[in-house]
Parts: sequence; C-alpha cells; structure tokens
Amino acid sequence: MRNISKNMLKKKNRSSSSLTITTIKSLPKDLLVEIVASVASHSSIDFHNAKKSCKDLLDAGEDNYVYRRISLDRFPFIQWRRSPTTDKLLLFLKRCKENQNAESLYREGLRECLGNGNMKEGLKSLDMAAKEGHKEAKYVYGMMLLCSSLCEDEKSVELGLGHLRFLKESKCLVRTRDKVKELVRQMWTNHGMFSRENRKLRLCPFKNTCKGWKLKEGVWTLCDDEDDDDIVINSSCEYCRWENELKFFYGLM
Repeated sequence: MRNISKNMLKKKNRSSSSLTITTIKSLPKDLLVEIVASVASHSSIDFHNAKKSCKDLLDAGEDNYVYRRISLDRFPFIQWRRSPTTDKLLLFLKRCKENQNAESLYREGLRECLGNGNMKEGLKSLDMAAKEGHKEAKYVYGMMLLCSSLCEDEKSVELGLGHLRFLKESKCLVRTRDKVKELVRQMWTNHGMFSRENRKLRLCPFKNTCKGWKLKEGVWTLCDDEDDDDIVINSSCEYCRWENELKFFYGLM
C-alpha cells in the first residue's frame, strides 16, 4: 500500500509540475517580464531563484526592464576588494545603472555629490532617481537643491521643497532620513563642499517678521516624529522647518 501511495504521489507531483510549465509557456513574454520584474523589485534572492526555476523565467529575467526594477538592498554600497565574484557583481551593477535603475542612480548621485564633489553629474543622477519615486533620492536631491540654491533660484528651491513635502505628507521623512544617514556613513565625504557662509544663508524669505518653527513644548530641536503636524505650533513657518532639517543634513557632510 505504501509503494502504491508513493507512486501515486510521484505521478501527482509530475503532473503538477508539467501543468505549471505548460501554464508558464502559455503566457506572453511581456507578462513574464512584468512578473519577474515585480519579484526582482522586492527581493534579488527571489529573483535569482525564479530564474533558476525554468528557461522561460530565465529568459524573461534578462530583459533590461527587470534590471531597471531590481532591488539592490542586499548589495553593498562600496566594493572594498576585487575578486572574480566582485567583478561579476560590478558588471551586474553596471547593467542596472545603464538601464536607469533608481537605486543605482541614487548611489551614483551620492558618490558624485558627497564623495567626488561633482555636483553637476551627481544632481543629474539624483534627479533621475527622484523622478522614479526613489524616496532617499528625493530627500538628498531636495536637500541639495536647498543647499545650492539658497537665496538664489526660487524654482530650484520650490523643486527641492516639492520632494521634501512629498516625504512629509507620506509620513516617511524620518525613516528616509535615517536610511540616508546609514548609507552616507559608509562613504568618505567631501567635507568642504559647503562653506561656512553657505551654511549661514537663510531659506526663510520673511527674515525679521517670521515666527520660526517650534514644537508645541517650545523646544527648538530636530523633529523625529513622522507626524510632526501634531507636535508643531500651527503658526510655525514651513521654510524654517526645512532650515532646521538643513542643520541635520549639513551634519552629514
């Protein structure tokens, strides 16, 4: 009886496997690519496992769109040692960048702005990543625009504020800030990129008439609450709120 049951179970498994393969083969290539890209955007491990499962998913996984969407959370920001493994990884990351992967663009922007002092190229990469909806890129790009445009370019200031307002309204500003801090700690930053004079410039256009930005308890401090509307005085100035955020950002430099 046990042998009969085992044989029946094997036949059932083979039948189920065959049905799965047949079902996958019946799907159009564009849909397979979209499915694999969705898996890759959540987990690079699940992405590699999916590619190993069958040839159709392997082929779909090589589409450029997948490399644009794949998550890089498990990949180190800085490659300290060269080896055959890291060489393959560098080729993989290069392909992600060539296909405008948002995380790859964000990392490139950080390296150029904070590490190499190449603001033009760095801001370009951060802008592209921010437009893709990358939250950390929105934070860094928004803050960089405020840093480089204080009292100079109103359009850039409003663009920067737009990205920061999005994070605040999405109630993820503090979490995003912490993720940026974690990544920047891994870098050698260009500490001289912002002069003392630049740090003294004020974002608030109201100057002498402004009431500032304060917590309801009356303490002037960095806000560490996602829902800061509940703990800030209603008459507080939004510009001063972001000036206060700039103090933290300068601390990263």
